[in-house]
Amino acid sequence: MAEKRLDTDFLDRAINYAVKAHAGTERRGKGFPYIVHPMEAMEIVSTITSDQELLAAAVLHDTVEDTDVSVEDLRKEFGSRVAGIVEEESDRFTPGISAEASWHDRKQAAIERLAKASMDAKIVAMGDKLSNMRAIARDHYRMGDELWNIFHNKDKAQHEWHYRGLAQSLRELADTEAYAEFVTLLNKVFPIGRDEMAPVKIDLADYEQSGEGGTAISYNHKDGKTMIKLYNDYMPKDVPAREYGVARAIQDMGIVTPKVGRIVTDGSRTGVEFQRISPKKSFARMMSEDPGTTQDLAVRFAKIAKELHSKQCDTTFFPNIKDFFYRVVSGDKFLTESQKTVVRNFIHSVPAAQTCLHGDLHVGNVITDGTTDYLIDNADFSFGNPLFDLGQIYLTGCVIEEPMAIYLFHMTTAQLRNWWEAFVPEYFPGDACSIRSRP
Repeated sequence: MAEKRLDTDFLDRAINYAVKAHAGTERRGKGFPYIVHPMEAMEIVSTITSDQELLAAAVLHDTVEDTDVSVEDLRKEFGSRVAGIVEEESDRFTPGISAEASWHDRKQAAIERLAKASMDAKIVAMGDKLSNMRAIARDHYRMGDELWNIFHNKDKAQHEWHYRGLAQSLRELADTEAYAEFVTLLNKVFPIGRDEMAPVKIDLADYEQSGEGGTAISYNHKDGKTMIKLYNDYMPKDVPAREYGVARAIQDMGIVTPKVGRIVTDGSRTGVEFQRISPKKSFARMMSEDPGTTQDLAVRFAKIAKELHSKQCDTTFFPNIKDFFYRVVSGDKFLTESQKTVVRNFIHSVPAAQTCLHGDLHVGNVITDGTTDYLIDNADFSFGNPLFDLGQIYLTGCVIEEPMAIYLFHMTTAQLRNWWEAFVPEYFPGDACSIRSRP
């Protein structure tokens, strides 16, 4: 059967142009022609789109960065859209970053730039980054951790931080096969919960204390971009690594949460670095200050909950929420044994599921900067039936007592009940819903 005819003149010209631009150059340390990489990037992009301008941008993506070709040359030859995508995707054009900047600062700036890039640029970047990740996975299979010695930056932890930052910046493509492969290879090279990430020493003089809790103290970096949470000395030593692993796994699934940076230490305490969201307010604080926002925030909260509950969880890493509640019941000092049996039987009766759960889902654990809404405090992230998350939402919306409601959420019980009444029909659309607050 004859192949369907397709006008490929534009893409053919781009491929020929890239071949000539990269002629005679080797893919760094690989022993094969450089053009193999942009051709692979183009093939990956073809799994996402058939748009020939995007395919052309993919095969041309390194011409400006690694050859004598200029953005203006591409504009004259292939038009403004292709030239603009190549310029947007290239690290060479990251503003405010000089050649003298540290490796970490340059990569941080590139991650932030990619997060703000257009969808066209992100699609092309997906081809580039997945091609790179494939090469790293192949070399790591052959060389193990000796691989990192061939790089200018030989710190494995820094490379992990870089690629997980890229995954977060590309999370809008989380429903593509390319993104899924990227995350699979990422977790193969940097296994979650198996390899410990060595803490990076920080100078606390660069930070200002911003908060204090029962388990940790938080500090904002003076540059305004990051914050750290340093755990108190008496906390178990594996807590920071666990929080880091949970945070990066959640981000790899495309869940919107403040980006995790590195495991850090001030020399005595260990903690985790996060993106600083500024300005920020929790949904609870917003509703307490302006009850008129209740309906809008109920809609947004329901959307976040439904998107979370549509994802299947990695059951090899995240715990089963039923096990958590079994432990809570067993350790409770106020329930009788017969009452514990009733509760255990109820937990057992809830249908099993592998759905992603937040574990502590309420209006205080969603924050916003006015543009983007973020899930926070994800330490209890687990898998199971969404009824467990919904039960938590019901408790905070309808069962909590007035003093605790005001202390935790800055809201009266009446305000929380109004929010619950607005949330229910958004999460359960349709006339069949009969869930309401208690009298």
